Amino acid sequence: MRFFRTIHFLSLDVVLGAVSLHMMYYHALLHVWPSWEYDALLGISVFLIYGIDRQIDNISLGASDRLHVFHAQNRRKLLLILLALGCVNIYLLYRVEMAMIRLGLVLILILGGYWLAWTNGFFKWVWGIKEIFTSLIYSAGVLLPTFFAGGFHFVWGMALFLLALLNLCLFTWIDVGGNRRFLQLLIWASGAWLMLMCFSGFHLDVCVILLLIWGIHTGIYYFSPRMHMRPWAEWAFASPLIYILCNL
Repeated sequence: MRFFRTIHFLSLDVVLGAVSLHMMYYHALLHVWPSWEYDALLGISVFLIYGIDRQIDNISLGASDRLHVFHAQNRRKLLLILLALGCVNIYLLYRVEMAMIRLGLVLILILGGYWLAWTNGFFKWVWGIKEIFTSLIYSAGVLLPTFFAGGFHFVWGMALFLLALLNLCLFTWIDVGGNRRFLQLLIWASGAWLMLMCFSGFHLDVCVILLLIWGIHTGIYYFSPRMHMRPWAEWAFASPLIYILCNL
């Protein structure tokens, strides 16, 4: 259990989920696998974003739970790892197209604005607004290589956004409370959207994977709404590994 807890504290489950979703979407829409540079850039970038985010939390709010205590206790080691991975990402940028770099820079600027708004309390005025912006940035990052390669599809992008939003709203509600009616509406709206995808002729195997992610989150809401279920929800986003293994 300690091993899996450490993986969760390092957000490696989130990294695995983001990379596997990216690979599934890319392959399903373009019928080829993305280059390893795209996979590595996305995985390292997600790790950097979450790692920096934890350090910002600890500076601005202090270590308020076990996750943030872990990052506070290992601050020096983690900062060195973040620095080393940042250097790796700079090298990887030399191996991808300039247009891809421009799109990435736009996303970084949006992320910087998001962090600035967050630290200034902009997201406190409406429950769920922070989760909406976070889900948009997450979905954009995962789908960026697919979009660049010309394979973006709005219906699939919306499905990813709704699932990311469901994850964030669910655990925000569990942790600090909030708008339960909005969460219930989101559960059934996202489920209906996924079912619409299935009946509209989209890849059935992709739909089944996305419905599995939705089902795990819905099950947590109805049967075990506890914070200790969060790692299970994060691992749910790694379900596309099933698709990847079946299509190698």
